[in-house]
Amino acid sequence: RLWDVESGALVHTLEGHTGGVNSVVYSPSGLQLASGSYDKTVRLWEAESGALGHTLQGHTWSVTSVVYSPSGTQLASGSGDKTVRLWDVESGALVHTLEGHTEDVNSVVYSPSGLQLASGSYDKTVRLWDAESGALVHILEGHTDSVGRVVYSPNGLQLASGSSDQTVRLWDVESGALVHTLHGHTRRVISAVYSPSGTQLASGSGDKTVRLWDIVSGECLGVIQPFGGAVFTVAWKAMGNTQYLVSGSADKSVRQWELAKDAKGYKVKLCWSTAHDELSVADTLIDGVQGLSEFNERLLKQRGALERKIA
Repeated sequence: RLWDVESGALVHTLEGHTGGVNSVVYSPSGLQLASGSYDKTVRLWEAESGALGHTLQGHTWSVTSVVYSPSGTQLASGSGDKTVRLWDVESGALVHTLEGHTEDVNSVVYSPSGLQLASGSYDKTVRLWDAESGALVHILEGHTDSVGRVVYSPNGLQLASGSSDQTVRLWDVESGALVHTLHGHTRRVISAVYSPSGTQLASGSGDKTVRLWDIVSGECLGVIQPFGGAVFTVAWKAMGNTQYLVSGSADKSVRQWELAKDAKGYKVKLCWSTAHDELSVADTLIDGVQGLSEFNERLLKQRGALERKIA
């Protein structure tokens, strides 16, 4: 479904898939979007009209992840059939089938330059591919369980992979060497995102926390906790000199946090949260929250909210 962001009104309902939809993504221009489904297809849609452009067929199992190249001319799809397929967006033609993974492909992502592609798999590896030729560049081995999330740093020189082995691993893209293994999560790592500067990383986990990391030292700079459920997605944005982190959780909430870095780590402040079934604010920093009544402040403190920096 497509929604008007300003009004919240439903604009289009895109129908055609015959199975659940696993992944949706807009093209870089915003004029098109792609959806990957359990029905083994990728569908390309016109964003303005909602009309179907192409149906990309060829996968023999569910499509788990879809992503456009930075130029918008190519699309990659990862599948439970253990392959990554590269498609020409204009014609809908299959360009390359990337084979090598021995289990389902969970995540695919292009490098910022668009020259390379990374895929993470249940086979515990990350594979780096040449996006033009489809050739395998590196196999990144070290995780001891499935790789669910892969993401490039903004400059494209590093790649982060999150795994069910409860770690995030940082890799040098050029050499394929392991740079750091980030330990601290106690359940699988589901989501990860670099800061806009590329100097920090945030990871969300089934352990109901978000961890903030320094990518140079590998040090954990802070822990945001506890959520009422697993943290499925995190996004990081900068507005002027202010950094914000947005999280989506199994507790049915979307939350925005303001991040302020100092010599001891991060000062994390909850800006807002959507409604969810239970109030869970233990260790949440409420200092500086605008519009908070005296009664609500007392209530939040009773439930564990603090006025201190997260170490």
